[in-house]
Amino acid sequence: MSKLTTIQCTDLIERMHCLYQTAREASLKQWLQRELEGYADMDALPWYRVVECRQRGLFIHAHSGRQRTCHIHDDSLGQRDLNEVKFLLLRGPVSAYLDCHVLVLERWPDELLDAYRRQLIPDHICLHAWREPVGSVKEKLLLGVDHMLQEYLPAMAREMCQCNKSLRAIQHRHWQI
Repeated sequence: MSKLTTIQCTDLIERMHCLYQTAREASLKQWLQRELEGYADMDALPWYRVVECRQRGLFIHAHSGRQRTCHIHDDSLGQRDLNEVKFLLLRGPVSAYLDCHVLVLERWPDELLDAYRRQLIPDHICLHAWREPVGSVKEKLLLGVDHMLQEYLPAMAREMCQCNKSLRAIQHRHWQI
């Protein structure tokens, strides 16, 4: 069993909320807020929120009417169109992606499907096309959040040290009264 499967997602979210309430460093607070509330369209995403995807589609044979789900090869699409669907951008709150039962699939834009509907597989028409993550979204997010927390540990330790010094100073003054 991997380390990731033993992490309790609700505990992680609660710890992030608590850390957000107590953090004073602006970049840490901003990162936590974006993780907890989601990223705006214009916000740059951290590496772990950009997930490579494979393309799949539901096809119907033009003559027999048989339907089947098939992989859509990257070289079937123009480079600009492939760039539009190659990656899944996880902009929502981290909690939205940590449910074990959710498979993150995203349909192709209608314009893109219309452009390629009849040319992806000979004698087949693509009814629906979607992108699906190559790996586990949950695992990638947990790894990324863990990595970022490790990056912020020195800053959190400094804050705790400053907090402890302030507390000791208050206690010291108390004893002098």
